[in-house]
Amino acid sequence: MTAELVTRLVFVDTSAYEKKNYQFGQHALGRLQELVEDEKIHLLITDVTKQEIEAHLYKNASDAANKVKKLTKEAMFLRNTPDLDCHGIFSDVSSDEIYKVVHNKFIALIENGLVDLISIDTVDPKIVFDAYFKAKPPFEKESKKHEFPDAFALEAIKNISLERQNSVYIVSCDGDMLSFAEKEDKFIPLESVDELIDLVVRHDETLAEPTRFADEIFEGLAAQVIEQVTDYLRDSEFTYENSDPFEDIISSVEIDSVSIAKSNLQEVSNEHAEYEVEFDVTVTAHYSVPDYDRSPWDPEDKQYVFILRNESIVQHKETYSAYISISYEDGVW
Repeated sequence: MTAELVTRLVFVDTSAYEKKNYQFGQHALGRLQELVEDEKIHLLITDVTKQEIEAHLYKNASDAANKVKKLTKEAMFLRNTPDLDCHGIFSDVSSDEIYKVVHNKFIALIENGLVDLISIDTVDPKIVFDAYFKAKPPFEKESKKHEFPDAFALEAIKNISLERQNSVYIVSCDGDMLSFAEKEDKFIPLESVDELIDLVVRHDETLAEPTRFADEIFEGLAAQVIEQVTDYLRDSEFTYENSDPFEDIISSVEIDSVSIAKSNLQEVSNEHAEYEVEFDVTVTAHYSVPDYDRSPWDPEDKQYVFILRNESIVQHKETYSAYISISYEDGVW
């Protein structure tokens, strides 16, 4: 059963933007901007959230620029391939240039005359510090001091909710923030931007019939989708985190099961539908890890005589997401 659309007021936390890789104007965040511009939702953002996002954008831009510089040194051989797209990594790009491009897209989302910038000046600091010292949400974790921006943002949004006598959707991937939202009568927690978009699209009366038809088609294709995802995963390369990229730690991977955990409708029309789908995947990985502590060392040659390895088999449960596009030739009329 589809949940009721309770309000058009929406606050999106930094963590939700981060989960979408800050791809403003594209994919889910592009769709979010369309909903704002079409006045299907009314987006709220606090000044502290805006500053937090801008700080993240600047750091990510700096990290990306540094990684490109490092890659150009390590992949110097690619200079011999000017006709390939990858040759573009040798174009000089600064962190400021990267930041400016992404920041401009962020500004296009929040400074279009349709988004409310909320000041945290309306927040009584005593309320926040009381929650801090009593370890109440969003201060339940040990690293509580890092939650101060969230605490002030939530209180500012709470004040707006009370002032306008309206509920607010709190979109966040942060457990503490969602915990705070669950305990507030006027807050409705959502775990992703995709979930918000699904909710809004499904309550657009003009899209009722295309939505119903799209859901039927998606349900009918579910088994085929799972089969294709399973085949894709079988052909994928799995790596062991923090290992040497040239070291074969994983000897083999078996895909045990793939299932659809949730699906969110992102776009729908008479001829097309797009879903964001999360898959629960169980895999069995066979590991062969070098054990240098047990391996014999030759002090004269200053090298290992041979490397002993530890073998293990571990089952993992992972979650993967993908966008599924469906087009139907005859459409819905």
